[in-house]
Amino acid sequence: MKKQYSVPALAKGMAILEMLASSKEALGVTDIYERNGMPKSSIFTILGEFENLGYVMKTHEGKYQLTLKLYNVGMERLAKLDIRQAARPEMEWVAANMKFTVHLAILENDKALYIDKVNGPGFVQFSTQTGQSQYLHNSAVGKALAANLTDEQLDQAILKHGLPKTTEHTLQTPEAFKSFLASVREKGYAIEDEEGEAGIRCIAVPIFDNIGMTAGALGITALRSELPSISFDTFGQRLRDQAMAISRKLGYGA
Repeated sequence: MKKQYSVPALAKGMAILEMLASSKEALGVTDIYERNGMPKSSIFTILGEFENLGYVMKTHEGKYQLTLKLYNVGMERLAKLDIRQAARPEMEWVAANMKFTVHLAILENDKALYIDKVNGPGFVQFSTQTGQSQYLHNSAVGKALAANLTDEQLDQAILKHGLPKTTEHTLQTPEAFKSFLASVREKGYAIEDEEGEAGIRCIAVPIFDNIGMTAGALGITALRSELPSISFDTFGQRLRDQAMAISRKLGYGA
């Protein structure tokens, strides 16, 4: 068994960064102390070091907030993902020709992580954004990514995040989720029918890499009225064609 090493100071530092990232307001040393009970001296020292490194800045009130340095680090990683470059032309084609907002997602921390987005031409613009994550069980991109996971990998994801109910249509049991994934493998595309948000429907398909593994998912998002159930198969097949073109760029079938 691989030995696990612990670096308490690093863990405390990351906890503070995540707390600042999730807060709408700047936080002071006392605010952080009251939220996690970490010694004030440790909080002060860690914040001082993050300030020296440029990850946080102090407000006029003496509180702390994140700078954009962490965001830039994340964007540098995104820029190195070949799948984004490969998928962009097809995403733009889908948005222009299928008239829907398009998302590109990868599997990250057992969730679906949006790594790119192209808005559709419609009046309604969705608030999703790059860097946002979705559960696997209640999103089309999540289901497309989960469809080819092993039972062990899928059980791990369910154990880690559960199956939160977000609407009355959300899949609620591992058995129902796994049964749905079998249909995704059969049809080649995944449907989200108001399972993540009422009034919203999505279709997504997997993208494959050079060894046939799922590298990402290509998905469209629409209002329920714009995506009637009778059109699921038509749009699913059109989306599969675009995903296959991306897959070929990544070496699939070569």
